[in-house]
Amino acid sequence: MILDHHQFAHRLFYFILHDGDIYDIKILLLKSSRININLNYLEYNGQSLVHLCCLYNRLDLLKIFVNLGHCDILTMNRNGWLPLHIAVYLGYMDIVLYLLECLKSN
Repeated sequence: MILDHHQFAHRLFYFILHDGDIYDIKILLLKSSRININLNYLEYNGQSLVHLCCLYNRLDLLKIFVNLGHCDILTMNRNGWLPLHIAVYLGYMDIVLYLLECLKSN
């Protein structure tokens, strides 16, 4: 059970960093509507959820956070990098294509 904002954030970051199951993330996001958390403000070591998805090559979770969690793909990390910068730098072309499609549709 999620009791507060910090436990929720901790569980989300844990799933990203430790290759968590997509189903568990979807359940968390659906339950999060009761907590009323803006996912764009969650950070782990200066990285937002979408930055972490790009760092750990988690396109599956990135899509969920953007579509269900309304995460902003134009958020900069503490170093001024967009998620797109990270994906390009690390060579995750599937994530690059997805982010470019998101930008094109806006």
